[in-house]
Amino acid sequence: MSCISIYRPSGTALDEPSIIPFPRLRIKAYREEELGSSTLNRARLLHENTSCCSCGSCAVDPIELNDADLNSSGRTIPGTATIVAFHCNKCYHEWPVRS
Repeated sequence: MSCISIYRPSGTALDEPSIIPFPRLRIKAYREEELGSSTLNRARLLHENTSCCSCGSCAVDPIELNDADLNSSGRTIPGTATIVAFHCNKCYHEWPVRS
């Protein structure tokens, strides 16, 4: 227990500290469910678009929006941005996401 006493204008101190009840939040469980589904969808998108539509090359990079989640240092977390298109590094063809 803490040795700090709380000043009360009435001059009476409580023997037992009063505890303020806070509702329990399920933020962690919600975040895990959200991440699980988005991670699965992202993996499915990357797998379905592994080869170029034009030349069939597998040297394909995703094109992402600038909406990635940020960590506590303010840096982007890899794999959290929205994929909008793909770019072939062999023939430079670009195509929108096909799902």
